[in-house]
Amino acid sequence: MRGPKKRRTLQRLAFGPAAFTLILCATAAAVSAETANRPEDVFRKVSSAEAVVVRALGRRDSNALAKTAGELGQLIEAALQRREQGQETTACDMAAHSLAFAAVSAAEGLANQGEGRRILFQDAASAATDFRQDMRTCEKLIRRNTGSHTSVEKALRAL
Repeated sequence: MRGPKKRRTLQRLAFGPAAFTLILCATAAAVSAETANRPEDVFRKVSSAEAVVVRALGRRDSNALAKTAGELGQLIEAALQRREQGQETTACDMAAHSLAFAAVSAAEGLANQGEGRRILFQDAASAATDFRQDMRTCEKLIRRNTGSHTSVEKALRAL
């Protein structure tokens, strides 16, 4: 009779950490989804990503550009999910998209030569212009004015 009792105890012990991890992950996902809905948080994340992109462009670091675009991809996916649920996407979400596009185009441009490089940098420059306009609109939305957001365009021109 002792054998089955020990097995049940071991099964309960194995289920405990799994349940704790599941609850922790569900709570973290709910918190991140909630913060992704707030334009202020999206603005903060996009502004910090802007600084990373400018530094990466200055160093010609395509890996950092790709990594930053991937991080912005999470914001973009959250915006797409909200749009599918019938909610509106904000200018801050569009700024994340524009900056990610500029970063990916610049990273690919750094890896290419010739005509392909020129075309990719033109795409990145037009995305940087869109980013600047989206950030201005985002600043109006959250009632904050932090700057002109032309640093990405300037860094691309320096390349």
